[in-house]
Amino acid sequence: MTTSPLLQSAIAIGSALAMNAARRAAATLAGYLAAGLLLAASLVFLTLSAYRAIADAIGDVYAGLLVGSAYFVAALVVLVVLGFRGR
Repeated sequence: MTTSPLLQSAIAIGSALAMNAARRAAATLAGYLAAGLLLAASLVFLTLSAYRAIADAIGDVYAGLLVGSAYFVAALVVLVVLGFRGR
């Protein structure tokens, strides 16, 4: 049994469109991954800089408490927002 040329063309076009969509999705994912890694690196440097500045001003122990508390509050805010978004 042979398939018609119209069906063969439709299959070829469909597979080409699917491959193009997969390539775009992979490129988009790679871009978001790179941006996420750069944001994480910048957060590390900003945290270290803030810690050192606070440590110079009020001491090491209080600087650690302040930076850690800031991240704790930020995590709580994210959890509250996610909790209300699910309703």
